[in-house]
Amino acid sequence: MTRRPIITDHALVRYLERVVGIDVEAHRRAIEERTALAVEHGACAVVSEGWRYTITDCHVTTVMPRRRDLALPRMLPAEDEA
Repeated sequence: MTRRPIITDHALVRYLERVVGIDVEAHRRAIEERTALAVEHGACAVVSEGWRYTITDCHVTTVMPRRRDLALPRMLPAEDEA
């Protein structure tokens, strides 16, 4: 079996930042702006522009579509269900 590299999140972020040229800190500030008031009020999440920002102990831990089902591809019914 051929061994394949495992790319860590850290390596991926550095690649996007240094190779692709994405300003990661600008995006961090944008997230901070969208979540600051929610953190200040002790919220566990906030929805902004259709995205849900999950907050744990003042840390924004993940971002996902407000409605998860909208992000998933629609499955076609099996032939025996159609």
